[in-house]
Parts: sequence; C-alpha cells; structure tokens
Amino acid sequence: MPSVRRHAITPPPAPPLVLPRAQSLAAQVADAIVDAIGAGMVAPGQRLVETDLARRLAVSRVPVREALKMLEAQGILVASPHRGARVVEFDELKIDRICQTRVALERLALPDAIANIARQPERLVVLEELIDRMRREAAHQDWVETSKADLEFHRQICLASDNEIVVTLWEALARHVMIVFGFEIRDERDGPRLAQQHGKILRLLRQGDLARLDREIERHILRLRDRRKSRAT
Repeated sequence: MPSVRRHAITPPPAPPLVLPRAQSLAAQVADAIVDAIGAGMVAPGQRLVETDLARRLAVSRVPVREALKMLEAQGILVASPHRGARVVEFDELKIDRICQTRVALERLALPDAIANIARQPERLVVLEELIDRMRREAAHQDWVETSKADLEFHRQICLASDNEIVVTLWEALARHVMIVFGFEIRDERDGPRLAQQHGKILRLLRQGDLARLDREIERHILRLRDRRKSRAT
C-alpha cells in the first residue's frame, strides 16, 4: 500500500491566556484587610488584632500574622511594641504621592503595551469585559467590586507591557490605590462615568495613539485627587 503523505497543518496562533492571580493565604488575608479599609469597615488609626481577624476570616493566626507583616512592609500598617498594628493615616500628601507614582508607572507601561496589544488584539477583550463588570457592579452600587474591576483594568495594561519591573512596582502600589478608591464618595452617576472614561482609554489603546493616551492616563488617574480636593474646599 503506497504511503500517504500527510501535510502538517499549522494551528492558528493561540490568544494570550490570562492566568488567575494565584495567591497565598496570607496575601488573600492582606487583600481582605485592604478591602475592609477601602470599604470603611476599618478606619485609619484603628488597631488590628490577630485573634479577631483570624476569627472573622475563619483562618489561623499564622496567615494573619504574615499578612500584617506584608502590609506593614508596604506602608499600609505601622506596628509598635505592645500596641500591635494600626492602619496608617492616608492624608492628602500621601494620596497625592500615590496618584503621582501610579501615573509614572502606567505611563512607562504604555509604549510596550500598545505595541503588544497591536500584535495580540485579543487582550482588548479582557479590558472590554472589565468595563462591563465595572458598569454592572456600579449599577448595584457595590463600590468595592467596582474598584476591583477598575484596578484590574489598569493591571492588565501594565501586564500587557511585559515589563516585569513596572508590573512589580505597580503591584506593590495596588493595595494603596484600592484604599484611596475607598475614600472617594460615589453615587449612581459614577457607573456611566467610569465606563465612559475607561472606554476612552480602550479606544486609544486600540488606535495606538500614544500621545493622547499618555495625556488621558494622567488626567484619568489624577481626577481622583482633584475631585477630593474640590470637595474639600
């Protein structure tokens, strides 16, 4: 029987995969504490007690202790002998520095993110889904989940840059940003507003317009600082 010559079929390029954020239990506990601060359930200056946190989160004291050390290293908590850990004060100067640092990091990510998205436009689908998630959560006025979707949108832009230094530094800042989000007074108008703002960023990413995107990212991030200042006056 004559042999049959088989032609190799080249499979289409696979879309980029978005890995789940695998985290240790301690990191999950740290995120839960940050969520509580952002939601106003834990106030700046408040003392955090290991046993109380372990009971409320249904975990042992070991991951709680690790989480507290993690947040202390990131400057979110301050510990003192015999007094335990307390949430630091987020005054206007601290918030301003968080926003400015975030602007610098995301602007650094933009050139490579634009280039990589042009080669892998499938990445835009993730951003579109996050805008939809923001809109849904805001409609239910679940501002913690809205903020998480907002934060994830910007995380995906940094990840798209494939710049491991930017990503590492951005991740170190992300919990601070989540807390700052929690200080913002929001209402039902913020859902459409957030969707519109992030939709504009998405369009500029799709168009590859670095100059306009650079300006828009700065305006978008600093709006939170400026909005707080306008309400304080």
